[in-house]
Amino acid sequence: MNLPPSHGVPYLYDTDGNGQGSPMDELLRKARGLLGVGLTWGALWAMVGGVIGVLLGFMTDAWLWYNPITTWALGMGMYGFVSGVGFGKLLALTEGRKRLDQLSLKKMALWGVLGSAAVPLLFVPLGMFSVGTTFIDILGAMGLTALLGGISAPGAVALARHAELSEGDRPELLEG
Repeated sequence: MNLPPSHGVPYLYDTDGNGQGSPMDELLRKARGLLGVGLTWGALWAMVGGVIGVLLGFMTDAWLWYNPITTWALGMGMYGFVSGVGFGKLLALTEGRKRLDQLSLKKMALWGVLGSAAVPLLFVPLGMFSVGTTFIDILGAMGLTALLGGISAPGAVALARHAELSEGDRPELLEG
């Protein structure tokens, strides 16, 4: 059986000791990577949502109807998770054979903006917006997620570059 090389990334289960894993190992490694990006973005965006909730709580009477901190933190956390997973997959598909040092931060920002701005449009048919949400509200959500995606995407790549340099390893190829 001829499997692709691991590019220096250890497999969880290397059953035959040849440095290559099974296709399931490869799938699990990719899934762990996407899950990691999604959870990281989700946690960071939830913090931003919490700050928005605090501001709304002080500036409006939102406390009479709901807890704006929890509502905004959970909502932005969901947006961040979906945006992070989408960005990770988009990056693997479009830039899959490039090393981290070959990626343009401007291009990553563009991918982050485009991918994240689309997330509110995905949430509309799922009923994730409350009754009475206007098109202007959805555009506002798209603007906020685009801004956060444009910051998160190049930030994630810059952090990965820094971590790679800290380890002293050679730059790894991204897997598609």
